[in-house]
Amino acid sequence: MLTPSFIENNTICILNFDLTVLPSYVTNKKLRENATTYEYSKYYNEVNDLKWYKLTSDLFKNLSKNISWVHEEDAATDEFVKKRCYDLNYWLCDEVYNKLKPYGLEGELQNVIPRIHGVWKKIVENEFKDKNYKCYPDEKLIFNMSYLNDIKDLFDFFEDFALTKKDIIANTEEACHKYRKYLQTKIPIYYTWRDSCQEEGFICKRYIDNYEKYRPAGILLQLNPMLFFTYSSNECFKEVHDLFRDSKKEPKRNDDIYIKIMEKLKRERPGKSLISANVGEGLRGSEFFIPGDNDNFMYRLTVNGFYFTVEVIIPILLFLLGMFLIFHILYKFTPFGRSMLRTRAKVRQRIRPNLDYEDIVLLYGSEESLDNYSDDNSYNLNYSSSLS
Repeated sequence: MLTPSFIENNTICILNFDLTVLPSYVTNKKLRENATTYEYSKYYNEVNDLKWYKLTSDLFKNLSKNISWVHEEDAATDEFVKKRCYDLNYWLCDEVYNKLKPYGLEGELQNVIPRIHGVWKKIVENEFKDKNYKCYPDEKLIFNMSYLNDIKDLFDFFEDFALTKKDIIANTEEACHKYRKYLQTKIPIYYTWRDSCQEEGFICKRYIDNYEKYRPAGILLQLNPMLFFTYSSNECFKEVHDLFRDSKKEPKRNDDIYIKIMEKLKRERPGKSLISANVGEGLRGSEFFIPGDNDNFMYRLTVNGFYFTVEVIIPILLFLLGMFLIFHILYKFTPFGRSMLRTRAKVRQRIRPNLDYEDIVLLYGSEESLDNYSDDNSYNLNYSSSLS
């Protein structure tokens, strides 16, 4: 596999863009591996009729394998044990959905999944009695794939946060190129769903104990302060900055909004499946609209004024200050500048009765000459006084 690179200061920088080391990628790969054995096969006799939906024993073999895996101690750190259980719930919905969709049967997902859940629950109760944490099927899932995908992306972002944060702090430039595509999907999801993690009963609160640990803004304080003033000149930094800014304008989402929208759509479109519907679209302007963090006039006015100052006013002032310092150095400390100063001193000598200290030094070339000049002036003054 070719390793991507970019050119910086005429040097080709080789980057490692391999994201398969992220915990979420490792988990997804593990869940998608095919089983080599058929554990707990006896439990699936009650769902043999699901073959009519093109759901073969391969699905059940893999489900058994994954149920066993999520109960292993090394399947997840203590911090993400519950999140791993959501991964399994999502995997099952996604697998069944993808098997039903080619036959136009995806609308049956909400009927098929509860039956498989029944088998899953019996396996856990009978085969994993001694486990401290038992991963049960989630009976509160909303059967809408856009909702389930959003939650999966949100939880993956949380689990990957420690590693991505480490990379960003260690080498911000390289990490920007490495994660720019990854962040394009994760950051909008984070800002639209983050607030739902505070609410008891919502899915985020059920699976994530302390969502505030995974705040992207918290990384800023650990980066080089100069990035704040120079990011706009770096294409990757500016792209990521704009991504954060725009994501904060998106309407908020939560479980309650999805439930209410789906209930409304069911009334308006009786008999039509909402499994594939992008329920989150069209929130702005609807009765379910909750504005995003940056989606109000005063906030935008303040932020735009701040960025105008940082990106326009301050660079202009720094440019003018730099030009002033350059001219001051040229004027004061170079032969050309000193020649101009001597010319100015000669002009002043002709039009003014008294010369400044600096002009006298320039005209007479040294402090010693200045002393002689002073003595001569004293003599002339005294001579003039005696004549009078």
